[in-house]
Amino acid sequence: MAVIRGLIAASLDGYVADPDGSVEALAPFGSVDHGYQRFIDQVGTVVMGRRTYDLIPSLGIGWPYAGKRALVLTSGRGASVREKTRFWTDGLPALVDHLRGLDDGDVWVVGGGRLMAGMIEVGALDRLELLVAPVLLGEGRSLFPRSSRGLRDMRLNGVEALERGVVLLDYALGAEVVVKRGRRKVVQVA
Repeated sequence: MAVIRGLIAASLDGYVADPDGSVEALAPFGSVDHGYQRFIDQVGTVVMGRRTYDLIPSLGIGWPYAGKRALVLTSGRGASVREKTRFWTDGLPALVDHLRGLDDGDVWVVGGGRLMAGMIEVGALDRLELLVAPVLLGEGRSLFPRSSRGLRDMRLNGVEALERGVVLLDYALGAEVVVKRGRRKVVQVA
């Protein structure tokens, strides 16, 4: 069964993009080593919303998920021209059922606070890794929509101070925390 993970960057005041959807303010922190290669090597599938999918070409980095299965959750029509990428229109509950049946690596919910909040709300997100950049945007697209609910049973696995003032927060969701010798260890609940 696949582990469904979120990895997302946000400003210190909780924004993932400016009001127009640009991530330029966070771009200077993109080179900070947070273990991305180790993370992506564990991922077999990436899931994103349509806005995130449509934003990727404007970043000028090409398709960053080559070799990975990609599912784009959307209510609109269309089809992806990328290999191993498909648009998913059957809704979030059916998507979660599909993802849980995968066994070729973790699933990464890529960007999009609305999609990530939706995954949390239905109890689908197992782990959330949040990169906090030391920049204040003041306004923009929030990490999570104001209407987010269902944020329960979050346990902090660890905090790591990275270069340039970036902090990585690692949370387990719906997991039992076992305390052993003063250290916390996450044990997945079946």
